[in-house]
Amino acid sequence: MTEIRLRPTFEITLPLPADIAVERMRVRLNEVDLPHCSAAAGRCIDLRVEEEVRKVWSPHLSIQLEDAPKGSTLYGRYAPHPEVWTFFMFLYFAAAFAVLLGGSWGYAQWVSGEPALALWAVPAGLLVIVAIHLAGAVGRRLGMEQMYTLRDRLERLLADL
Repeated sequence: MTEIRLRPTFEITLPLPADIAVERMRVRLNEVDLPHCSAAAGRCIDLRVEEEVRKVWSPHLSIQLEDAPKGSTLYGRYAPHPEVWTFFMFLYFAAAFAVLLGGSWGYAQWVSGEPALALWAVPAGLLVIVAIHLAGAVGRRLGMEQMYTLRDRLERLLADL
C-alpha cells in the first residue's frame, strides 16, 4: 500500500561527527558548483532546483545533521518551497477550522430545531483536506525528476565523507 505523506523523509548514518560532516559538506558545495542552488546555516543545508526550471511543485531538500553514538545522522526531507508549504498549511488549518466550527454550529442549530445549514461546512472542509492531499500527490509526481536531481546532489556532497 502506498503511504500518503506530504513531505517524504529519509535518514542516512554518517561515520563523522555532525559538525565535521557539515563543514566538509559546505566545502563540497563550492567544489561541485552548487552554491547557486543551496544554502547552509548551522547544521542545516537546503538544496534547491535552479530558478530557471523551478515550478510551483518543485521540491527543495532540507538536510539536518545531528550527533549519534557512532558518528552522526543525516535527516533529509523533501518539501515544497516554504511559501508554498505555508499556503498549503493555511488552507489545511482553515479547512479543519471550518469542519470544527461548522460541526459545532450545525449541531447547535439542529438541537434548537433550526435548519442545520452550518453542517455543510463539514463535508466542504473535508473535501478541501482531501484536495490538499491530492494536490500534494500530484506535485510529488510532477516534481519526481527534480527530487532525483536533488538526491544526486546530496550523493555528490556525501562522496568521500
